[in-house]
Amino acid sequence: MFSAGHSRVSRKAILEAENAYLRKLLAERPPCTDGIYVNAERRRADEAGPARPIAARRNGAEAEEARSAAAEEVNAQLRASEEFNRRILASTTDCITVLDIDGRLISMNEVAIPVFGGTSFAHVVGQPWIDVWQLPESREAVLAALEQARAGRTCRFQAALQTDAQAETLWWDIVLAPMNGDDGRPERILAVSRDITDLKQTEARQTVLMHEMAHRVKNTLAMVQAVATQTLRNASSLDEAGEALGARLLALAHAHDVLMQGAWSSADLRGLVDTAVALHGDGEPGRFVVSGPDVTLGPRPGLTLALILHELGTNATKYGALSKPEGHVAIGWSIETIEGEERLSFRWEEIGGPAVTPPTRVGFGTRLIERSLVHSFGGTAKLQFPENGVVLTMQAPAANVVVVAAAAA
Repeated sequence: MFSAGHSRVSRKAILEAENAYLRKLLAERPPCTDGIYVNAERRRADEAGPARPIAARRNGAEAEEARSAAAEEVNAQLRASEEFNRRILASTTDCITVLDIDGRLISMNEVAIPVFGGTSFAHVVGQPWIDVWQLPESREAVLAALEQARAGRTCRFQAALQTDAQAETLWWDIVLAPMNGDDGRPERILAVSRDITDLKQTEARQTVLMHEMAHRVKNTLAMVQAVATQTLRNASSLDEAGEALGARLLALAHAHDVLMQGAWSSADLRGLVDTAVALHGDGEPGRFVVSGPDVTLGPRPGLTLALILHELGTNATKYGALSKPEGHVAIGWSIETIEGEERLSFRWEEIGGPAVTPPTRVGFGTRLIERSLVHSFGGTAKLQFPENGVVLTMQAPAANVVVVAAAAA
């Protein structure tokens, strides 16, 4: 676990202490279990003592050689174990640090060094761990966790880290655990920190999306309420109101399908037009002639335009160009610069239908166009009733309704 930044003197001292401890263990082992005597004959020769001095000396030399071999084997095992632990620490992406009981850095793996603002372990050794955490909320959490560890308790918490070298705030999930000495009391503190910044950012995005979804749902419900009120007000019977309301809600549902493709943040204008064509075109080719560049609308103008297209399509099917086999509808739109401002221009024109006469009363479609488009989006709308077919022209500032627009052909 110890960083390569330790001095050679410290490393040598550690190894010498380990070897002295091993020599002490080997010296304390009983003769019958130290692997020196391999058969009964050698044991008897050793017990004979002075009667066979040459054999005893030979056995003594062999014993010393065996002790040296055993010590070397133990050292080799220690080195192998240390290398294995080093590889584990080098492989993990977690920051593993060891603190003294006062909370100062005394060891860390290589991953942790740049996180805590150093280029080598020598730059951060001895630094109080609390100094790394600059944000007030994080400092409070770290101080509380250190107190828990000093009291012998393991704790887990989350904290944000922000340094001068980092352009963004990093979030960490941290486990602080006491490392007890021979007396069972904490003498070191182990801190294992895992980067959860991506998780925190995902949680933040989900929170924003949930708030945005709630906002969209409220807007949709308000629109449904307005549609229902206007439908009931203009209907001559409950049956007529039910049929009209059901059709309008179906148009809204199809518009929501288009919105879902844009993650509820946008609606493709061509997709909205294609939906209206599918609902009112009866599957016959040539009933609609559609042209226009790729334009992506915001969610609110998208829903409004879907309702407008539904009203125009329903009227054309019942009374206008789509009520006759030879009739058709031309739909076109463009992004134009008018008086230095980009504007979305939209046109609906019925051709080849029965002779048109202006309506005697203002219907739902007209109210929808006037209130939603003109008042909400700052646009202009003109609904005309020439004899050869209904014509609707609309303009609105692109900045108010358009999210993405391709260059006009």
